[in-house]
Amino acid sequence: MVETGPVLVLGARGFLGAQIVAELHAAGQAVRVTPPGDLTAASLTDWDGWMDGVCGVINAAGRTGGSLSELTRANALLPARVLEAAAQAEAKVVHLASAAEYGAVPEGHVSLEDDPARPLSPYGASKLAGTVLIEEAVRSGRVRAVALRLTNPLGAGIGAGTLPGRAARELLAAAHEGRDTVRFGPLGARRDFVDARDVARAAVHALTSDLSGVVNVGSAVARPVRDVVDGLIALTGFQGQILEDAPGSPRSSDVPYQCAEISRLLDSGFALHHSLESSLEALVQVLRPARIRPTVPG
Repeated sequence: MVETGPVLVLGARGFLGAQIVAELHAAGQAVRVTPPGDLTAASLTDWDGWMDGVCGVINAAGRTGGSLSELTRANALLPARVLEAAAQAEAKVVHLASAAEYGAVPEGHVSLEDDPARPLSPYGASKLAGTVLIEEAVRSGRVRAVALRLTNPLGAGIGAGTLPGRAARELLAAAHEGRDTVRFGPLGARRDFVDARDVARAAVHALTSDLSGVVNVGSAVARPVRDVVDGLIALTGFQGQILEDAPGSPRSSDVPYQCAEISRLLDSGFALHHSLESSLEALVQVLRPARIRPTVPG
């Protein structure tokens, strides 16, 4: 991919944004990023400057936690600003949405893009609001846009607030300190994990392909969360026992099963490149040189 003009990446310093910037650079594509801060508070002059000459926008900015007002600003108001600016610049928008928009589904159900969206959290509801704006912009023909509904991105740079991020840090610390137990909440929930590098590749692919509207991005495999912890045990060298007696997360109890149907993405000419094992290796490789402090179980 080498398009005329740079690609504007919002959230370029985040977990997924950094992967997207790296993928664009690897493809020889010029990249423009925004300064740190609340992008919804930026002026029209700021937006005009950021959008000047761009060939597309990838929105990897957003919030996973915070007050309802904070979530709404980051996950709904910001996409609205992006769509307005992109309409003026005639640039395509790729927006990172979330499978949390689907809410709970029956065990064994594979979520389709056309399934009803019934989010069970303020986060999921705010992300759905942003996706609805994308769909409306596409329907009206005002903007070329894609909302990539991501399942559970996994890989280097993932935060300690996630189960894989916390588990990797905790197991590395336990192995280093010689501890014989590490505690987690119940690990029986089944999740669709997708490598962050494949997410980045999908975002760049969506920018230059004919994809539009809502497109699932996942692995199409529902794995027990325990598989992630077991994989991390093998990579970190932890020799002790895993206990599942810590308080579980509300998300796992509310949504015990998740799996995405990704035919729409695959039919556009995209292919996944990375396995779960590769994702975990990338995660641990980045963390291993650092001095990892254990986190509080929960």
